[in-house]
Amino acid sequence: MPLAELMSQIQELPKIDKLRLMQFLATELVKEEDANFFVANREYPVWSPYNCSEAANVLMNLLATKQQEKNG
Repeated sequence: MPLAELMSQIQELPKIDKLRLMQFLATELVKEEDANFFVANREYPVWSPYNCSEAANVLMNLLATKQQEKNG
């Protein structure tokens, strides 16, 4: 099937099917890129906003500054 024909069919899909297609394509690309991208029983660090008080303080100071500018 030519790419142009495939693209026209994709445009007709409902939003949820387009999202599923994106997920499928992303998974396929990862598989092709590196078969060992995720290895079973291995830990992968994930960033979390918890315990990031410095970032929270920066945001609170920015909010306070904007409120003062708005009121002042």
